[in-house]
Amino acid sequence: MLSSLASYNGPIFDVQAHAIEPSTFQFVYETVQPKGSPTNDETAKNVLDICQNLADDLSGSARRRALGAENTQVVTVNTFFPELPLDQLLNIVNNTNNWMARATEHKPNLIGTATIAPPPRLAKAGLASDGVAYTAKGVNIVRRAITELGFKAIMVASNYDDVFLGDASFDPYFSLAHELAVPIIIHPAVKPVGSSSMSKQNIGAYAGYLNDQRATLLAMVMSGTLDRYPNLTIIATHLGGGILTSLGRFEVLQDRFPRDTEYVSPRGNNLKLRHPIDYYLKNLYYDCNNAEVADIHHAMSTVGADRLLTGTDFPWTNDTFTRQILGKLDGHLAGKLAYSNAAKLFK
Repeated sequence: MLSSLASYNGPIFDVQAHAIEPSTFQFVYETVQPKGSPTNDETAKNVLDICQNLADDLSGSARRRALGAENTQVVTVNTFFPELPLDQLLNIVNNTNNWMARATEHKPNLIGTATIAPPPRLAKAGLASDGVAYTAKGVNIVRRAITELGFKAIMVASNYDDVFLGDASFDPYFSLAHELAVPIIIHPAVKPVGSSSMSKQNIGAYAGYLNDQRATLLAMVMSGTLDRYPNLTIIATHLGGGILTSLGRFEVLQDRFPRDTEYVSPRGNNLKLRHPIDYYLKNLYYDCNNAEVADIHHAMSTVGADRLLTGTDFPWTNDTFTRQILGKLDGHLAGKLAYSNAAKLFK
């Protein structure tokens, strides 16, 4: 499976490129500053550079270089919201989707994705003053983004307000994605669950985001989400936080504690998972961002090459490491991971 040490120089279909609506630059810049790490000019410069490239209106020089003549970016906005009145929050989400539509219009190498408002917050609030449920308003914004604005996927963070994706408040969004046959892209939240205890040396970036990804994928499985929506296409970024290395542990635990695979459906029914945990995880798609060759080989032996994709995490990182790793793979395999697998999902 290994080729020469030359970097891969073919096209990349990047399923994990990031952006923010330009007017949110200052809020994002202040929020993503590393907390508890030694501060220095280099760190400050790196954070500023990243945030400026996030807020480039999808036309900055760094993004243009990343796209080149052949590459494609699936653009996601990894949202995190302050405490705001819900009507104002929904308006921000709608405006973010409108901006994404304008910024990607007539640019076939930029694929827009729908942003969602935090489902737990909407569900907890119940009805708006007009008698319509806030959850319904949130879902309708996403429906419009797909059916009218033409977006090809829905971006969902690994948690909202410390609530993982197995919570019932997310079910209407998964139902919508299932109905419209669009992928759900799951990316670690800007604030992982427990991030307040991971402040030293930027531990959140090194491990917290990955832990969040693993936990939320498992929460989805064990809440029966993938039984209710068996044809749902899930793209788990960052190799799902490494969740594929734990399949043996899941098998042992579900045999030892069989009631752990029982759940209560959104309708209040007591049910049991139809399949072992690993069945569901083997039917997801995974991007191989910052993965070594050994990581890719392990994932490939578990889910197959057709379920592996490439994400660069632009602008947090660029495609240099990705191309070096792809260059170590067989040319046909590298082409599948770099481009053709994703192209089939977003055709």
